[in-house]
Amino acid sequence: MKKILFLLCCTVLFTSCMTICSKSNQGITFTGENGIKLYDGTNNVKLGEIKEGNSVTVNIKKKMADKTVIAKKEGYANTPMVIESNFNTKSLWNILFWPGFLIDLGTGKMNKYDPVIYNIDMEKEK
Repeated sequence: MKKILFLLCCTVLFTSCMTICSKSNQGITFTGENGIKLYDGTNNVKLGEIKEGNSVTVNIKKKMADKTVIAKKEGYANTPMVIESNFNTKSLWNILFWPGFLIDLGTGKMNKYDPVIYNIDMEKEK
């Protein structure tokens, strides 16, 4: 009985609202022409490519800072997009358990990206 009570107390003390209710990654959908490749603006790692269906959903790790994604396609100018990180109002439930703010802050779950659908319009190179 003591072990169960101890585990229950640890679970309550070391978790927070957003750790339970939210994922650390968020799906962002990009729509545009086939063949557009999406790259991370900070380290130039390929995130995805728009293929048939004219859309792709990319999972991006939540952070407090905005995320820059660069769309590239041969014959077109590179198009940077800023995905804005906003405060997730669900994390206000942490008022009931104030150390939860620190946990959500450290995991990035206190934020969310909004909007979640981006339309890519690229211009041809001159």
